[in-house]
Amino acid sequence: MKKTLSSFVFGMILFGLLSSANAQTTVFLKPSDALKLIFKDSQEVIQEDHPVTADVSAKAGEKLKYDLPKDHYTFYIGKTNGRIDGYALIDDQVGKVQPITFVTRISPEGKVDAVEIMVYRESHGGEVASRRFLNQFRQKSLNDELRLHGDIINVTGATLSSGALVTGVKRALVLWQIFYGKS
Repeated sequence: MKKTLSSFVFGMILFGLLSSANAQTTVFLKPSDALKLIFKDSQEVIQEDHPVTADVSAKAGEKLKYDLPKDHYTFYIGKTNGRIDGYALIDDQVGKVQPITFVTRISPEGKVDAVEIMVYRESHGGEVASRRFLNQFRQKSLNDELRLHGDIINVTGATLSSGALVTGVKRALVLWQIFYGKS
C-alpha cells in the first residue's frame, strides 16, 4: 500500500512513541524529523506497508535465525524525479530491557547509508547515539559480517545496546532484500 506521508501519520507515530515513554527516555528525533534528515535531498517520501506473510517470515527466519517480532513493516522511500534515492525503516530493538527506536537508510544497492537513534529509553548506554558508533554501519550490506566484536565495535558500557543495533540494522537489510532486492 503506497501513500504520501502526512503530518497526521507522523503525529500518530510520535504519540505512540511518547505515550510509552518513561523517565529514562531521550527523544533525539521525532519520526518526521528523522525522515527529513534521512531524505534531506529527496523531493518526496512515500511509505509502503509490508505484511509479514508466511513466505516473508520463512525467508527472514532463514537469514536472521529468529522469528520477526512484528506482523508488518513500513518502509519509507525517498524519490527525486521518479528515481529512488533510498529506503528507510523505522524499527525498534530491545537493548537491555527497553526498546531502542532507530531509523536505517538503505541505498538502492542494498547498503546502509545511515543509522540514526530516534528514541533511547535506558538509563545507561545512550552513547550508541554517537557518530563514532553509528558511522560503523555505513556501506555495510548483507555481504558483510555485521557482528558485534567483528566488523562493529561496541561502545564501552553499552554492549547490550550496541548489540541491539547490530541486530536491528541487519534485520532492516534482510527486510530490504526480501521486499526490494534482486533475488
